[in-house]
Amino acid sequence: MFGYLSKVALVVCFLLLSACGGSELYSELEEHQVNEMQALLINVGIPAEKKLSSDGKAWRLLVPKAYIPESMTLLSEHGLPRQTLPSIADVFKKEGFVSSPVEEHARYVYAISQELSNTIMQLDGVASARVHAALPARAALEKKQQSASVSVVIIEKPGFDLSKFETDIKAIATDGIEGLSDINRVTVKFFPREARAVVIPKQSLFMDQTLLLGGGVALCLALLIGIGASVFFQRRKTTLRTAS
Repeated sequence: MFGYLSKVALVVCFLLLSACGGSELYSELEEHQVNEMQALLINVGIPAEKKLSSDGKAWRLLVPKAYIPESMTLLSEHGLPRQTLPSIADVFKKEGFVSSPVEEHARYVYAISQELSNTIMQLDGVASARVHAALPARAALEKKQQSASVSVVIIEKPGFDLSKFETDIKAIATDGIEGLSDINRVTVKFFPREARAVVIPKQSLFMDQTLLLGGGVALCLALLIGIGASVFFQRRKTTLRTAS
């Protein structure tokens, strides 16, 4: 009887403690990504937790199930998790086939655009960035290459105004593209992302989690003590009957 009750108590304790954990919000994240996302959520009062995946190669982000909608909204406003853009090394992988000059040029333009997009996305306040480069291919008989041009589209995080950095962003694009020497051939457009209302309870969620965990542990201890006391008195009663 004691063994059966002990197993029941352990199952109840396991279920209670499991309920205290968070639900997976994102997986397959790099550590710098999950750290940035966790810091943002904790800053507004959501107890985000990061855990290493089972294979030890990526990270998972967990939050209380009831706050998944608010977490998704907040992370989306800040462009998180950031999209992983292919690098030049990814675009120009050696696959054993000979590409035509047209294909090589197209891949080069794409790779340069992705590299510049990735650079601009590292700037504080940028939720998302796209660079569209127009780099005319030089014909064999042309002595002078046609002028290149670049268009940069930036989505700003709520509360940021990056227009004061327009000249700096143009300089980054001009210096990063071969054959582009005229900064006036670079256009930059800024689009602010409006902040949506995220309802966070006044009481700290950390306190809620602590109370839930503490209550679960206390209940488990009470169950185990109750079972132990019941077995003790049952055995004592049996012993007294035997002695009499």
